[in-house]
Amino acid sequence: MTDSDTPLRVALREAQAGVENAGVPQFDRVWAAANARTQSLRRKRRVVAGSVAAAAVAAIAFGLLMPREVELRFVDEDELLGTTSWFAPSDGLLPEYQFDIYQEIPVLIESTETFGGALL
Repeated sequence: MTDSDTPLRVALREAQAGVENAGVPQFDRVWAAANARTQSLRRKRRVVAGSVAAAAVAAIAFGLLMPREVELRFVDEDELLGTTSWFAPSDGLLPEYQFDIYQEIPVLIESTETFGGALL
């Protein structure tokens, strides 16, 4: 060991002796301190939960008290319904309308071969 280790060894022995000579805290004192910390934490949680609940109730009440006419005063319903149209999403995938196969049956061009059948 070096000379710098000697003061460290002395300080360590003194710290260990101080801990060994000190008495263990009484169970009642430790239990009371733990209960006090738990009660404090519970009180904080109740305050936070109460604040959140009050804010939620206030937001819902404010939303229910607002008149519904205010929402549509800038929208003319007739204009809105007259300018909107609807198309099926699959209309973009289908080819352009050429003929109605149920109403207009196309003429089948026949083959020039004897047993060839129609050209399709």
